[in-house]
Amino acid sequence: MTASPASPASTALLPAAVTARTVAAGSGVAVLAVAGWRSTGVLHGCDEQGRVVLLLPPDAVLPDLPPVGPPPGTSVLEVERSAALPDATVPLASVQVWLELEEVPPSQRPAALELLASCHSLASALRSWRGRRLLRGTVQHVHCHRAPRCEEVDAAAFAAAVPDPVAHWEAEALERLRVDLREELLDGLRRCGPAARSRMLLDGPSWRGTADLADALPVAVDARGTTVLGVLSDGDRLHLRLPFASSPGDVDDVVDLTATALHEAVAATA
Repeated sequence: MTASPASPASTALLPAAVTARTVAAGSGVAVLAVAGWRSTGVLHGCDEQGRVVLLLPPDAVLPDLPPVGPPPGTSVLEVERSAALPDATVPLASVQVWLELEEVPPSQRPAALELLASCHSLASALRSWRGRRLLRGTVQHVHCHRAPRCEEVDAAAFAAAVPDPVAHWEAEALERLRVDLREELLDGLRRCGPAARSRMLLDGPSWRGTADLADALPVAVDARGTTVLGVLSDGDRLHLRLPFASSPGDVDDVVDLTATALHEAVAATA
């Protein structure tokens, strides 16, 4: 697969392998597809070796696995990660993981289930998972879709990638940004000139500018920056990226680094 051209703002994104590994580690909504069969409601996680662990719904009827069943290359985990807003759902990343599936051996089920419970903070649900089908997948390759491009990640890069550490407390960081910086973000982004906008824009109608922004909503945070959804007065949307000068260690760092990136963008306009 050939990646689409990168925008200047895309250089402030996490590497595609890190995004893919972070999403596979438990975020987003997953669907498992095997030779035309599809199952929603799949609980997913990723172990330290980069193998994907999957807990199927109680009513799932999966085709036989190789060597009896479908050939390799027909098993795909599709994970969609979105930001839920009061009146909309904003897509953030879509990851497709091609897998070679196997049943988790009985002796390894307890550890695999504990991994999933840890990934999803669902330790209280462990008892209810007994008897459900538990699979493990060796990653063959991955497609990572996110604004503004799609990239391919090979198995070695996926296995070597370390999930984004900010993911564990991203929700708290976003809440703080929306409370502490929302008005400042809106005012600052409205004042950004064309040069600053071109460096921040991930996706959307670049020719529109930001002067008529009606709202600015932080929708994602990671170790490299904050992604802001700019809503224009007529409903059009811009995905904007505010890059961090360093990796945040906590929520307070995220607020400070986002404010600094905004101030630098405004200063570049002056």
